[in-house]
Amino acid sequence: MRVIVVDDEELARESLVSLLNENGGIEIVAECNNGLDAIKKVRELKPQLLFLDIKMPQLNGFEILDLLKDEAPPTIFVTAFDDFAIKAFEANAIDYLLKPVNPERLKQSLEKIAIYNEFNINGVEKIIDEYQSNQKIERLLVRDGDKVHIVLLKDVLWIEAQDDYISIKTTNEVFLKLDRLGKYEKLLASQKFKRIHRSYLVNIDRIERIENKSVAILKSGHRIPVSRSGYNRFFK
Repeated sequence: MRVIVVDDEELARESLVSLLNENGGIEIVAECNNGLDAIKKVRELKPQLLFLDIKMPQLNGFEILDLLKDEAPPTIFVTAFDDFAIKAFEANAIDYLLKPVNPERLKQSLEKIAIYNEFNINGVEKIIDEYQSNQKIERLLVRDGDKVHIVLLKDVLWIEAQDDYISIKTTNEVFLKLDRLGKYEKLLASQKFKRIHRSYLVNIDRIERIENKSVAILKSGHRIPVSRSGYNRFFK
């Protein structure tokens, strides 16, 4: 895999290059210490992966991607700051590593890239799902064209199956995602979401009461059907 590393700090850049070389299957085609050189090298060398620092003179990492637009390769941000993570994923980054880079964490990132390359049509979705499946979920990420919506789990009222899609209903919005409800039933099994109907996965913190073992009345006033098996599953 052809890789470009961009970081204005020489020691940080050399350290990352050394770790990448230890993993094998990596060809470092360029090292850049500023944004203008990075843009030039990406356009010339067409790398398959970009490791990109965020805070740099002249151009920061986000500005580099903005200028590259569709020419930008899959990107992993590498930074000493943890407060840019959401913005990084909004910029469609594959991953976000903190300095000093942990070798095992880097290995995980390279595995995500392998998944991305194998499923390049829906690669980012699969990577997001893989990341979420290994974490305590606090937010859901939903792609909408070039945008990524950050949906806080606590704001979700229910998730509903709609043919090949799921509809994620929050207090003020509805988000559609090409996915299966069964996956989210497993993903959120340890949290306060229960499948009370074959088409509905509900945040139980949002339930006011259940009437006649057949209807869940939410605190918002919404009414959600409850199946017999869903009722038994809920109280179990």
